[in-house]
Amino acid sequence: MIANWIYGNPTWLWGSIFVFGTMALACIGLVIFHHLVDHSMRRAHNELAGFVLGLIGVVYAVLLAFIAVATWEAFSAADTMVQTEAGYIDNLYRDTHGFPEAVGAALRHQLRVYTDIVIRDEWPVQMEGEVPTAGWHELYKLHKALVTYEPATRGQAVVQAEFLRNLNELYRAREARLSAATEHVPVVIWYIILIGGAVTTGFSYLFGFENFRMHLTMTAALAGSLSLVIVLIVAMDWPLRGEVSISPEAFDNIEHGWAASAVADKNGPVAPMSPTPVVGGHQNLTDVTPIAHH
Repeated sequence: MIANWIYGNPTWLWGSIFVFGTMALACIGLVIFHHLVDHSMRRAHNELAGFVLGLIGVVYAVLLAFIAVATWEAFSAADTMVQTEAGYIDNLYRDTHGFPEAVGAALRHQLRVYTDIVIRDEWPVQMEGEVPTAGWHELYKLHKALVTYEPATRGQAVVQAEFLRNLNELYRAREARLSAATEHVPVVIWYIILIGGAVTTGFSYLFGFENFRMHLTMTAALAGSLSLVIVLIVAMDWPLRGEVSISPEAFDNIEHGWAASAVADKNGPVAPMSPTPVVGGHQNLTDVTPIAHH
């Protein structure tokens, strides 16, 4: 499938092939058309051809711009979904400290396992344009551990309720990410884009130029400009697929934050600092010394 080849190779490679290939096809078509239709006849209708091409160009440019903006908005929305999911995982991780140590440790372990699966198992699957399912099992295990827990105090009950609320939001964020992994521009839109580009470029053949090389240059420039926008749309069409895609950096960041927090907890709390006397209405902050503990 051509989509697998496109998103499995660097953008500069397939983008260059598409842009220069489109320019070459446009020039070949112009050469053939130039030999079939008399130059003087085309030149006599330059004014009318320019007026019609202007109308066609405006309509196609508006359509292409609309699709490009919609694709960018979908890409940005998918990025927000990923950030939101990672944020809920981090919130849940912090909430586990409100549970008894044994329960909290088990929940934190489950969250770490889920995050690791998302980064190392699910993301490569998304990069292939498929919907991953490995993370659901870990979330269900986390949910089961939460709902079977019996809080001993009112404070623990409040923490459990807040944890459950965040867990349900995590479900929604995950579902949104999985939906974004398969959403893309419909096939019918691609037909419209390609046919519209061919019509717009082909209509430039109707002009009659004194210098044929100038005509070739302008036709190639028109085809190249349109194809560059199409490359942009293709690159961002699948937000979680290909070289230009959303990375699991948000999940990596929360894992790094957990590791840093674990190191800080292992080293123990920082000793409180004793302020120096205020001299002349100002405190000398450079002479702050820790309070000794006995």
